[in-house]
Amino acid sequence: MRYKKIIILALTCCFLSGCWDKVEIDRRSFISTIAIDVGQNIDDEERFKEIKSNEVFKEKDFKKLNVIFGLPNISELGPESGSTAKEQIVTTEAFSMQDAVTELAAKMSRSVYTGHSKLLILSDKIIEYPETMKEIFDYLERQPDINKMMLVVVAKGNAEDFVKFEPNMEKNIESYITGLMENGISNFSVLPVRLNDIFISLYKNKTAVIPTIEFDKINKNQLNISGVALIKDYKIEGYLTPEEDASLEILKGKIKGGKEVILIDGHPVELHITGIKRKIYLEDDTNPKKLKFNIQVLLEGQLKGYYIDSDIFSQGEIKRIQDSFNDVIERKCEKVGRIIQEQHPIDAIGLEEYIEKFKPQLYKKIKDNWEEVYKNANIDVTVNTKARRLGVTK
Repeated sequence: MRYKKIIILALTCCFLSGCWDKVEIDRRSFISTIAIDVGQNIDDEERFKEIKSNEVFKEKDFKKLNVIFGLPNISELGPESGSTAKEQIVTTEAFSMQDAVTELAAKMSRSVYTGHSKLLILSDKIIEYPETMKEIFDYLERQPDINKMMLVVVAKGNAEDFVKFEPNMEKNIESYITGLMENGISNFSVLPVRLNDIFISLYKNKTAVIPTIEFDKINKNQLNISGVALIKDYKIEGYLTPEEDASLEILKGKIKGGKEVILIDGHPVELHITGIKRKIYLEDDTNPKKLKFNIQVLLEGQLKGYYIDSDIFSQGEIKRIQDSFNDVIERKCEKVGRIIQEQHPIDAIGLEEYIEKFKPQLYKKIKDNWEEVYKNANIDVTVNTKARRLGVTK
């Protein structure tokens, strides 16, 4: 009798459930790119605070945001046309992100769907308004059909100009930037950052590291990934070049590929990195105001290049090359460590997280004054390079 009741209940659920919000695929507009610029009334933020909650508020009179949506032209997709299509662009002026989506829906003849969004472009101007940025990220996190795995970049200039950019090798900006970011994993360029990564980082310590894009200063028809923007308290604190970001990723233990180059007797030698392990040690905590950290990095890779008369297979020569890479990479990493510690005080390495996890008693003493402790900390880097593969010779 008990099993009969369970079977009846299961069948009832099957008959009573269904796709109540079903929309045919040919009646949807799939948003692939979202770009956010400042609106014409963004400087009236302080005036917004003067409006009381019980007062009549006309949101159409306040355009804080200029949100641009890119969506592929579905008619260009097909077996013979390829898997990408040229983007159609719709611009909306709005008070909030929800207002922008509502405005977009009013301009479209199809149902708007953002679950397939692949790229979010934030202009560097909008990040100068932290209160508005909090509203934007709050919406992006709470909206269930926003793709949390889409890539995020900061545009130096108006985000709309980048959405309208037509690259030579791709049909739309989303495909072009996505390809550049994915290539960055292996060529030691700037690594991609996804929306969910930013949420996690902002909640941990109110900081984030986001790739930046800009138009080439000489060739305006070329777009470059120019480095990363350091975000602190929802505002840009500073920038790092691609080379500096590469060293930062080593300190974070997140690099997945790329290369380092040194000169041996005037000849270039490349190390193509294939693996990394990183450990943080607190070497001295006797003075909580002057902590001493040591970051130990183990790099593995393959040597490329050198010159034919060299005896690269001898143990002495391999050790000399590895030691040279150790010295060069250590200096680069320590330089970047000082930059993010002194010039742009952002704990992008994760030192606070390390102390909180492994030194909880110490963390209780310094957590309220962590920013000052971080600025005064001594950070040493130790690199151990292992050339596991030397290539093939006759």
